[in-house]
Amino acid sequence: MKKILFLLFIFFTSLAFAKPIIIVSILPQKTFVQKITKDMADITVMVEPGNSPHSYEPKSSQMIAVSKADIYFSIGVEFENVWLSKIKSQNSNLTFINISDNIPKIAIKKDNHKHNNNDPHIWTSPKNVEIMANSIYKALITVDPKNKNLYKSNFDDFIKEIRDTDTQIKEILKETEPKTKFMVFHPSWGYFANEYNLTQIAVEVEGKEPKPKEMIKIIDEAKKENIKVIFTQPEFSDKSAQIIAKEAGVVIKKISPLNPNWSQNLINMAKAIAN
Repeated sequence: MKKILFLLFIFFTSLAFAKPIIIVSILPQKTFVQKITKDMADITVMVEPGNSPHSYEPKSSQMIAVSKADIYFSIGVEFENVWLSKIKSQNSNLTFINISDNIPKIAIKKDNHKHNNNDPHIWTSPKNVEIMANSIYKALITVDPKNKNLYKSNFDDFIKEIRDTDTQIKEILKETEPKTKFMVFHPSWGYFANEYNLTQIAVEVEGKEPKPKEMIKIIDEAKKENIKVIFTQPEFSDKSAQIIAKEAGVVIKKISPLNPNWSQNLINMAKAIAN
């Protein structure tokens, strides 16, 4: 009898201290969740480092994590269009929270590639991250109310960090002319450009490498606008960017919006544009 009581005690104690198991689509989301949970949750990222969220296919180990998870924080990237329904069928008890729901979307320009007409890279804007942090916090205190006070303290600290990041970026860009143009291979920085009154010029045409005629147009535009750098991502080929850089006399700088060090990544982007 004592042994049974002891085992029951161990079982219910383990339940009381069990960490929420959380799934996110991309690395920046993991950063946002960790800022609020610290070490109080187990987090699995679906799109692993170095991969594109446009075409990623999860590993079997990731789907096993899904089957045990409590929350899935989606964000509106293309990976989810294919996989969210499969993930839902894997775990009927999984709570889905789309942290992009309360964020005004901006359309990708006609000449650039399309994500159902809306740019999904919402996390390149500090204002958007603040909205997403609030959605994450509300979901966590619903699933794990016993740790509400700790989540609230961490959430408040994260909001301060987000606002400090915004202040630093504005200071870096204070001498930069309004609507300053910067060239990117993949149009991932639209929300960043929108927030800081900049203009993004994308090399890609509807998600494809530009054809020779389009390439000539881009090279001419780079020269005309006195573009000094093309930003490329390690997740995509920069073959076309290399040609443009050579012909237009500009340099290539690799910077990924999927960098988990979200704050410093945006600060680095601002510095590169300002310089």
